Amino acid sequence: MKKQFLVLFVTLALVLSACGNTGTSGTGETPKDNAEEKVTFKGFGVKAPAATTDWNDMPFLQQFEDNVNIDIEWTNATTQTYQEQVNLMFASNDLPDLFFSAWTMGSNDIVKYGANGQLIPLESLIEEHAPNIKAFFEKMPEIKQMITASDGHIYALPQYDGSKAGRSNDAFFINKGWLDQLNLEIPKTTEEFKAVLKAFKGQDLNGNGKNDEIPFSFMYNNDIRGPHSLSGSFGVVGRNIGVEDGKVYYAPTRPEYKEYVKFMHELYAEGLIDVEAFTHDVQVYDSKVKSSTPILGAYFNWSNFAMFGKSETDYAAIEPLKGPNGDQMWNRNFGTFSASGFSITNANKNPERTIKWVDQMFEPETGIQISLGPFGENLTKEADSTISIVNAPEGVGYEEFRHKTTPGSYGVFANLEETLNKVTKSDGQKEKEKYAEMYAPYQPEEIYPNVMYSAEDAERLSILQTDIDGYIKEMIPKFMIQGKADEGWDAYVDQLNKMGYDELMGIYQKYYDNFK
Repeated sequence: MKKQFLVLFVTLALVLSACGNTGTSGTGETPKDNAEEKVTFKGFGVKAPAATTDWNDMPFLQQFEDNVNIDIEWTNATTQTYQEQVNLMFASNDLPDLFFSAWTMGSNDIVKYGANGQLIPLESLIEEHAPNIKAFFEKMPEIKQMITASDGHIYALPQYDGSKAGRSNDAFFINKGWLDQLNLEIPKTTEEFKAVLKAFKGQDLNGNGKNDEIPFSFMYNNDIRGPHSLSGSFGVVGRNIGVEDGKVYYAPTRPEYKEYVKFMHELYAEGLIDVEAFTHDVQVYDSKVKSSTPILGAYFNWSNFAMFGKSETDYAAIEPLKGPNGDQMWNRNFGTFSASGFSITNANKNPERTIKWVDQMFEPETGIQISLGPFGENLTKEADSTISIVNAPEGVGYEEFRHKTTPGSYGVFANLEETLNKVTKSDGQKEKEKYAEMYAPYQPEEIYPNVMYSAEDAERLSILQTDIDGYIKEMIPKFMIQGKADEGWDAYVDQLNKMGYDELMGIYQKYYDNFK
């Protein structure tokens, strides 16, 4: 009897075990293998500017850890602190087990840290343990090519979003309510824009009895919130690097760019540009945009919906301004793409479990949730398999709403157009796609591609870029604020040449030619 009971008990245990291993977690993506001992990892990630939730407190992320029986202890940096933290971790070799954040490392750093062994190659792990990532590479071989270093290794997985909206990061807004008060039209030229800003100044257009109106604001050191596409009104685009007729150039060295700088100084000298435009951080800038009493006349940002949780506001997006010589251009992006996203360091004792964990993020509908938020909170899966976006609560910006539940814009995912087409577009997405369509005719056909350099070239580029880009970031705002671009431009360009500008362009040109 005891023997029969023992056989029955063992049989029942085996059946229950098998059932458990074929079930799915709350995400419905990956079965949890309870036979494996739980592993604890140290993870590093960057919270989006609008995020208010620590990743350790996100149940959505916890599900993916449970699926592969791991525990990630997250260190979350901010957009203001992450660069210093990342540099220090690599310099001291005090590394986390994994990095999971878009936009945290440039291609040069990825190759550098891969070549010295601090980041480990991922391609064999992907081949053996990551079916979702393999499927993504099969559909998008050009992305695999972009993230493969010249030594043949993949040291980082990207963030990729194939939506139309990602081709134009920045949008240019003007306060239509103020224009209506003054019986003015939306400006179409740089001179009309300047005249409008002068009309905005000192008019108490928000009616609060204070002289707090700021005609024009931006966040200079930011691709989305910065005024960089205004240079297109003077005949040159490329936030730094650009391509024209197959030749690579740096926009801030071109004569056309000097004219843009001079125009910006004219605005600054007349008190039309926010005095904090070159210094304030994201939080301060966004608070000005979202002020309950409007204080801005014109500014740059992603969309109304991203800021206000609605697309219909007093702020209207405007087309590129036509410059004094008739130029009308706008910056173009490859799409939403970050070469850095997910990496495993040499501190990691279980890379296989780690790659299994991140492979979940590349399942198509999971990628949508990483980006936009989970089903049942930020998204609704309809009976016809389409996906609807839940609107943010009243008074809450959409960016804040989605980043409460998911890493969002700093997460790692690969959202292809075929999957994105399942998503019923929100008002915000419709708004942003409208801007992308508006700017598309003014964008260049050629842009510099995302490429991975050799370790030697990456090291040299890092040195050259540190000096050259640092000098540009110092001098261009100085010219905009203090003026004297005509007197100082030749000396500025000469200094760039002394810093190795021609060598920098030579490396860029070589890789552009190879890519083509």
